[in-house]
Amino acid sequence: MNAKADNRPDNPGLVAQMRPALVRYFKRKTGNAVEAEDLTQDVLVRVLAHANWKTPSEAKGYIFRTAINRWHDRYRRNGAHGTSVAWNEEEIGELGTQNPPERVVIVMEELGQIARALEEMNVRTRTVLMLIRLEQMKAATVADMLGISLSAVNKHLAKGIARLAELRRREDGES
Repeated sequence: MNAKADNRPDNPGLVAQMRPALVRYFKRKTGNAVEAEDLTQDVLVRVLAHANWKTPSEAKGYIFRTAINRWHDRYRRNGAHGTSVAWNEEEIGELGTQNPPERVVIVMEELGQIARALEEMNVRTRTVLMLIRLEQMKAATVADMLGISLSAVNKHLAKGIARLAELRRREDGES
């Protein structure tokens, strides 16, 4: 990838490099090549409007985080269309017993701790962890998308999992 003298990414070169990986990602998600192209174009337009990256690694992480967010937005929007809501008093009454307020508070605290742990990770480790664990992508695909080796992907994944395991051990009172 071409980079400017100050090591900032060359945006047109980065787009050319990232476009095929984004199309593959969206095609895998949608099963539709045309929709994958549309989503890819939308992501690239969005990220280029905010292109203020310091390094190519930071740029790639931002692009894939934007792609994941775009997919989630599309999924939520499409899931909301055509949905009818029916009120059922019996089911509503049962919901309160399944999720007592104290359990909800505990889960929210745990999610906050996980979010903070993810924010503490470097961009590459966080991106790899989220693409593989949340998006269920193959390590080889992530390596191709990020332009790194498969072994580097596995190292970042192990580093991220170790960080989350460390958080869990601290929560459970172990040292």
